[in-house]
Parts: sequence; structure tokens; C-alpha cells
Amino acid sequence: MSEPNPETPVSRATVEAVAADAPLSVADLSDALGALQSLASDSPGVESVDDLVYEWRTAFRDDPLVERTSDAYYLSVSGRVWADFADRLDWSDEERAAAEAAHAAAFTDDQADDVEDVPLVLGR
Repeated sequence: MSEPNPETPVSRATVEAVAADAPLSVADLSDALGALQSLASDSPGVESVDDLVYEWRTAFRDDPLVERTSDAYYLSVSGRVWADFADRLDWSDEERAAAEAAHAAAFTDDQADDVEDVPLVLGR
């Protein structure tokens, strides 16, 4: 049962582990992560996650890309990126904290070593 949620690259096992320590159910956290992925895929001015990551890589002072796989981008983004997503998704502080924790948990130890800001995993 650790297959990725089709709406997000964060595995079900990770969602379950984070939800166990959060004030959100597995379903609510999974829905929040899916909403974030959908928003990233359809952000204003971009046509895909690939476009969004390209924009961030050229616009941000520090390249946020930690690793790219065939399925996902592993990014280190500033808190303002998370604040923008949370605001646009109308998340509570608890939803944002749980979503951030799920994304951090989705990083491998090697990837986490390269995170200077806040981890973010976006499906490709």
C-alpha cells in the first residue's frame, strides 16, 4: 500500500506516517497534497510543472532543484513559495504544516542533505 497517490508523488505510506502525527486524516492530507500538485500543474502563466520548475530555476537567486527523476522534481524552496500555495489553497496552519512534513518525509536522506530551505516534491 505504499504506491504513490496518482495526484502527488508523495507515497501513501508517507502520507499515513505524517497523518498519524498530524491533526489531519489520511484522506484530508492526501486531498491537500493532491490540491497542491494540481495547483502547481496549473499555476497562472505556466502550462505544466516542468514550466513552473523552469521558471523558478531561472527566477530564484539560488537554483531550487535538488534532484530530478522521471516521476518528480525534488526542490528546496523558500517559505514564501509554501506561503503562496497555502494562501491560494486556503489552507489552515495545520494543513500547511502537515503538507510540508509530508514533502520533507518524501526526500531521501541524501536529498535532504541538500535542502537549504523547505522541501517540495512535485510530480512531473
